[in-house]
Amino acid sequence: MSTGKSCFFVQFPHPGGEHNPPTDTMPWNLDDHRRKFLRAPGRYLDTDGRPASAELVFWGEWEPPSRVVQRWPKSGRLPRALHEPYWATPLGTGFRQNTDPWIWGENMFYSCCKQVVGPERRPTSMQSLSPGSVICFGSTVDRQFCVDTVLVVASAEPFVAADAEELHANDAFIACTAGSIASNPDDVDVKFTLYRGATIDEPINGMYSFVPARRADHKTPRFPRPHISIRGLINPENRQSTWGSKRPLDLDAVRNAWIAAREQVVEAELVLAVSLDVPPREQPAAPVAASARNRC
Repeated sequence: MSTGKSCFFVQFPHPGGEHNPPTDTMPWNLDDHRRKFLRAPGRYLDTDGRPASAELVFWGEWEPPSRVVQRWPKSGRLPRALHEPYWATPLGTGFRQNTDPWIWGENMFYSCCKQVVGPERRPTSMQSLSPGSVICFGSTVDRQFCVDTVLVVASAEPFVAADAEELHANDAFIACTAGSIASNPDDVDVKFTLYRGATIDEPINGMYSFVPARRADHKTPRFPRPHISIRGLINPENRQSTWGSKRPLDLDAVRNAWIAAREQVVEAELVLAVSLDVPPREQPAAPVAASARNRC
């Protein structure tokens, strides 16, 4: 039965290129956003929906430091490098890239990207999503929309990067995302909306956030990002702007689209990572080189 409540199903395109560092220790990214193929412990649902825990591999955004632990030759959409993420207190006040969406810990977060536009930093419709909305983060590759994160909105709250210490969030998020937003002078005092993702333990209308993944001990651990196709809601030709944040839908329609996305990920022989351990903090502090950039 329809609930009558309105929410949104958003296609969120972000840069799809893969980081391919020349050395096996990659410092904080000061350049354009890219994806990494990552390894970390986490909880997941297998192809039959059963919960388990294991070391997982998956695509994601991680702009703080990482170590390359394995490399492969270039082969189509498959990853070329496997990264183990870590973070350290950044040294220096220059620009550094933030990590958004944040897929680590108790809740996934979406915090800033595409939420403001123009030199005056005007808010966009991405600051006004209601609980129960779904955001599909991904990239168009070979004219297909390939997903890396599906975040279901559980709650939303305004925040300012300069006041990030007041958030109910872990230290890694405050340093790696909120602190990185504040490294941009244009955004340090800008009001954003912090969205917390629904979890498998506290779903919204049966929906939870997830990351397509595979067990690290799988016989073929590396995989291409799975593509999803949902008529009327996913447009692979849309490469830059968010699509769907101004189109309210019935909650059941959004849930049906979420189910379609989940099923297509499982059909790609992947599992659903529903919780990923926060990358470890290491010392000494990580130096951040001076950068002429000042905007994400």
